[in-house]
Amino acid sequence: MKKVIKKTVFSFSSDFPGLRAVNIMAQSHPIEPFLVFTEFWMDRPVFGPHPHAGISVMTYLLSDSKTGFLNRDSAGDRSIIEPGGLHITQAGRGIHHDEFPETTGQAAHGFQIWINHADQDRFADPKAMHADAAQIPEVETEDYRVRILHGDFSGQASFNQMLTNVTLLHVFLNAGKRIVLDAGEMAFAYCLSGSGVSGGEGFAAQNLLNFENNSDTVEIQAGENGCVFMFGTGKPLQESIVYGGPFVMTTPAQMAETRRRYGRGEMGSLLPYGT
Repeated sequence: MKKVIKKTVFSFSSDFPGLRAVNIMAQSHPIEPFLVFTEFWMDRPVFGPHPHAGISVMTYLLSDSKTGFLNRDSAGDRSIIEPGGLHITQAGRGIHHDEFPETTGQAAHGFQIWINHADQDRFADPKAMHADAAQIPEVETEDYRVRILHGDFSGQASFNQMLTNVTLLHVFLNAGKRIVLDAGEMAFAYCLSGSGVSGGEGFAAQNLLNFENNSDTVEIQAGENGCVFMFGTGKPLQESIVYGGPFVMTTPAQMAETRRRYGRGEMGSLLPYGT
């Protein structure tokens, strides 16, 4: 079994009106090929249309969201992410998108997650992948229920396959029960509610557990009120990463060219919603 190498306790912060978030970044925590792992509450449009390139962006809405999430992009996609559903924007060589609550004033609760691309996939064709709540595979036993957001678990696989192969699971573990999860070189667990313990290390809501870097399994046991958590695992790409706001590249030269392409309008355009 993997051992916990780091536990981090987070709290929600509010950098923008209408948004509270826990932001977990690969620059500070060993979660790559996940680059950004953000739990959010949003009750109004916050960011407006903006570009991405070099990554894939997943938005997953939790079932307690009071409203759906509207997703638009410059390639023509217009999707409603319902509570329990998810949407992936494969940005690749560049695309504009926009996301915000379907009903202003009602809180959307979910995750936005950036997944790194290997150098060979930085400039892949942009595309959208969408799944309503009922399309996400689930495995249920008397001990747990697992939603397979990406990758596979217990013989079932996600509806989609991103360019970077990661496993992301939403786990509902019943009180006092335990689950053993296959894990690659990098693995982490982020608690949403209840409490749990792994290898003697306890965690509760908004706690992150990072596990040691070897290929093995992770075991988590729920506390008396059960434990709901997100589990992510994958193989770090071990390539250079150059961050540039909404763009992620492998080299400074790629980043410079990406900015030039953006300036030339080669990532499409997207007007503010309603205009």
